[in-house]
Amino acid sequence: MDILSSISLLVISALMVFSPLQEGGTTHPAQMIMRLLILAWLGVALIEGIRAGRLVVPKLEIRYVVLAFLALAAAGTIFSPYVHQSRQWLLMIAGYAILFYLLVSFVDRWERVGTVTMIIVLMGAGEAVWAIMQGVAWNVLRPSGTFFNPNFLAGYLTVSWAILLSVTVYGYRKGGILSQPPLSPALWWVGVGTTLCILLVAIVLTQSRGGMVAWLAATMCVLTARYGLKVAGAGAGTILLAAILFPTPLKDRVLAEHEQNPVSYARWQMWQGAVAQMTDHPFGIGLGLYQYTYPLYAFPVEGEITRYGKVAHTPHNDYLQIGVEMGVGALLVFLTGISLLVRELMQVLRARLLRWQRSLILGVGGGGIALLVHAALDSSLRESALAILLVLCAGLIVSAARLTNRGTGADHIIPIRSRLLWGMSAACLLLFLSAEVSRLGMAWLTFDAASRRAVAGETDAAIQGLKQAIALDPGKSLYHHGLGSLYARAFDVSRDKEMFQLAYAEFKEAIELNPLDSRLLGLLAQLYVSAAHPASLSRGLDEQQQAWLRAALRVYERAVRLAPFSAPYRYEQARLHWMLGERAAAEEQAREAERLEPNFLPARALLAQVWVDAGRIDDAKHELHEIQARQARYEQWNKNSIDRVFLNVDVRQLRAAVDEKSLAG
Repeated sequence: MDILSSISLLVISALMVFSPLQEGGTTHPAQMIMRLLILAWLGVALIEGIRAGRLVVPKLEIRYVVLAFLALAAAGTIFSPYVHQSRQWLLMIAGYAILFYLLVSFVDRWERVGTVTMIIVLMGAGEAVWAIMQGVAWNVLRPSGTFFNPNFLAGYLTVSWAILLSVTVYGYRKGGILSQPPLSPALWWVGVGTTLCILLVAIVLTQSRGGMVAWLAATMCVLTARYGLKVAGAGAGTILLAAILFPTPLKDRVLAEHEQNPVSYARWQMWQGAVAQMTDHPFGIGLGLYQYTYPLYAFPVEGEITRYGKVAHTPHNDYLQIGVEMGVGALLVFLTGISLLVRELMQVLRARLLRWQRSLILGVGGGGIALLVHAALDSSLRESALAILLVLCAGLIVSAARLTNRGTGADHIIPIRSRLLWGMSAACLLLFLSAEVSRLGMAWLTFDAASRRAVAGETDAAIQGLKQAIALDPGKSLYHHGLGSLYARAFDVSRDKEMFQLAYAEFKEAIELNPLDSRLLGLLAQLYVSAAHPASLSRGLDEQQQAWLRAALRVYERAVRLAPFSAPYRYEQARLHWMLGERAAAEEQAREAERLEPNFLPARALLAQVWVDAGRIDDAKHELHEIQARQARYEQWNKNSIDRVFLNVDVRQLRAAVDEKSLAG
């Protein structure tokens, strides 16, 4: 094996091993390492090509789809309201495209299809064993392996299941790639059967409904291709009957979930909101920005303490997220790419193949289809480990098509006439990209360390750490937000005008970088309120204090335009109007907050206070009664931090004022 092949196999193995370990590859350090691995592979490929005097680029039918998708991603980044965030996602998409082409170049014989497939199966089996240990040994209710979400683990395991199931239904063959060196039939069947059982048990333990749908899709694909639709349908029917008759953790969750957690059944509303966004923004809102525009399309969930407490960072559908962020055109391009891959898979399966070859490519195809099905029910492809797995499946399908002479087949040959010029250009490009990736990763590590120091009360060290993070990555609003919050906290304690100016500058910079995040506006408004020194308002408002409060009001008005269903923003507006003596405006905003969130008790308390001042004692008593009744209703509920903020209000002084007014009347 030559150097390039060795490096290729090493990088593939490293990506498969490492990507799930850091919470499915979602952490910034994991992203940095994976991108550097892909760049290292690209660097070795370029070096080998330059040494040989030519670069060989696979000529693929799907190349136009890949280029079109990259072009739309780049356009979305250029016109993005928050360029930094979109650029991160562009880098990720470009990395997947490079990985795809490098994989196709590497897999130039069927043995390598088997090698990559074996790596996938081994990683899946390892994750499954770990998940079972979590569930059995540590009593984890829903094991997630090394992923942060059990749903993503379930999707990951379906690929290994599909491959092994396909190998199983085609049976033991002494010369097959999965039995090298040759294994005895008995040992082979025990090993494959045991692994299948482990995978299935782990998938069930995750209690992932989307994962089970993906598993069923993978199983149906394999059985249909091997035995026909009738046999596959009978198998699916048997599975469903068993699922109904026999108790499993997944069945228990499905039966109990709706009553215990109505939020979990809100995907339909999220999808409707995503469709509405696509209708309003057919050319996309910008890569990676769904979480910031979601509040404009938020929906109520009845039966919960907080009706609009469902915060969706994704629409739980990768196809809709592509359409929302990149536009309808990008979604059509993506779907076109899927259709081309499915067509190539069908062409390969119709070709004359050895049984072990057919079993592998059918398993890979079934696993890829399972991932695509799962992507329609969750935002699984936002998980790097799953995205990389899908890229590997796609690359293996295209490679198999080329090996059966059903792909485009020919390669683009780029002659290299000046090795020095090409070498210097490649070195500069790789060094720049590596430095960029490292810079972003180190900035996050610095920010993370500073955040821990802030929690520990080491404010000075935290401030210095955040300054370093900003110096490394000045375009990320989160870093400015964090530093501004520390300055604002210091201003609250010291009343030092310099701290105010520093906090103001950081908040303004964060807002300019990301004008879509209403939370940044809320922080700026709170800074203005702090500058008004509410503790001194009892002595009456001077002109400067009024100016600060009105500045805060204007910022909250901007925040409400970005998050129109936020009761806390309406409440803050009402509170500021009341401080300014604008009783009618305070009542209007408090009523709106109450309408949006009937259980947002601070708004009810403020409304009662407004009515006490207006002499409407009966109305104030009604609100006090509602506050008491709702606190009692949810006393035994398992409340999160937001629920507690909604319900926690002290009305003792207000009640005393009501009683005093009642006696006086």
